[in-house]
Amino acid sequence: MKGHSDLFDKLIVYDMNYLFLIDILCLFCIIRKVEKTSFWDKSNKEKTIMNKKLMTMLVACALSVSALSTTAVFAEDAVVTGETPAVTETTPAPETTPAPETTPAAYEPEITLLTPKWTGDSDIVFEVDAKGGAVYPQEMYVYGADDAAMPIISVPSKVEVNEEGKGKVTFTNDALKNAKTWDDTFTNQISVDWTKYSKIEFAFAFELNGQDKYKSMYVETSVKAPAPTVTPTTPAQPTTPTKPAENKGTTTTTTTTTKKEAPKTGDTMNVALYASLLLVSALAAVVLTTKKRITE
Repeated sequence: MKGHSDLFDKLIVYDMNYLFLIDILCLFCIIRKVEKTSFWDKSNKEKTIMNKKLMTMLVACALSVSALSTTAVFAEDAVVTGETPAVTETTPAPETTPAPETTPAAYEPEITLLTPKWTGDSDIVFEVDAKGGAVYPQEMYVYGADDAAMPIISVPSKVEVNEEGKGKVTFTNDALKNAKTWDDTFTNQISVDWTKYSKIEFAFAFELNGQDKYKSMYVETSVKAPAPTVTPTTPAQPTTPTKPAENKGTTTTTTTTTKKEAPKTGDTMNVALYASLLLVSALAAVVLTTKKRITE
């Protein structure tokens, strides 16, 4: 069956080639026929123009038939030989997939309070881990019984961290005791009365490669008022009452006698005791001497 099909295809190609030759011959005959007709009589100008138009139409028809025949021949020839006409395919450029955006890891610094309660006699210390970043102490507030916040003005701190951002932040006891706040009218600065407040709020700012993080820490306070200082006083010595003077006629004389005390020398020796012992010793010596003489 395949051999018969190939033979049939070849016959079709040959017939199309013959058809092309026949078209050429027909075109040639038509041109010769037109030349012999009276349409080519140059004496009649209108007939000459009509003949030219007719001839142009016949030539165009003949060329059209020839072109169709030639196209059919080439198409059948391609089928017979098994050749596939070259087709130029344009391969689209591969789409470039944009690289996925890498989201930076969340920045989470850490801070721990090492002084859970401040009584007014120690420093307040925080342990920080800035994860390679920096730490900056910010504002401070104190809270009283009504839980109203009052700002603390510029309390210095000491930041001690290494290159990894690990270390301590210290608020010294002296700096806290000397802290200032505002009065009720917020016009004058006054010393902080720590006995009126129950907690302190410390704010911290952390920064790493443009990422900012803020944290607040609360410290309980319990500062007692200092005991009042009592200054001892020396009691006054009592005065000796004066004896009223007697009236003598019209003249009244008042005499005030002041008892003089012996000066204190710091010597606590009992003089009377030693004098008595000396007297007894002398009497004993006299008695012994007299008795000895009588015996002799």
